[in-house]
Amino acid sequence: MSRESLLSAEKPTPRERLGVSSASALGQKGMTTRKLEITAVSAEGLLIGGKPVKKNAFVAFDIAGNYSNRAMRTEVCGDHPVWKENLETEFSLPPEKKEGFMYVRVYCEISGGKDKHVGTARVPIKDFTGEYAPEGFLQCLSYRLWDDYGKRNGIVNFSARIVPVSKPGLRPFWLR
Repeated sequence: MSRESLLSAEKPTPRERLGVSSASALGQKGMTTRKLEITAVSAEGLLIGGKPVKKNAFVAFDIAGNYSNRAMRTEVCGDHPVWKENLETEFSLPPEKKEGFMYVRVYCEISGGKDKHVGTARVPIKDFTGEYAPEGFLQCLSYRLWDDYGKRNGIVNFSARIVPVSKPGLRPFWLR
């Protein structure tokens, strides 16, 4: 699929998605679910209409079709939006031969309480599910944001960590 077709696909807005329960999205048979901790850190170089976005920006995460996400509003405003909020969610790992993605979407609230889409980043789930580093390790990730027209529009920084499944009698990886 081309980048333009992925970005132009009609998706519900973050506020519409907040009411969807994660149980319906995770109820597929044969798929293992994992707990994911995400911390949105900051965004850089965001533009709307050629002007920099400094405040009223928020981020939404769509993880492997699980639309029960939470939007995080900016707390500290300066040259770029900064967030200090954690998100814990569960998601289903895709089948072995199918690659899953997490979509990181940045929005800005404009006058009248409307949300303007700033950019979207498509993150392969394998980047933080333990394929490149053991589970439980904090992955600090930065991804390029693309606007609705397929043009670059800033960078989003976040961290992700898969919460390891605790097994009785087994010490953590780094203590073995």
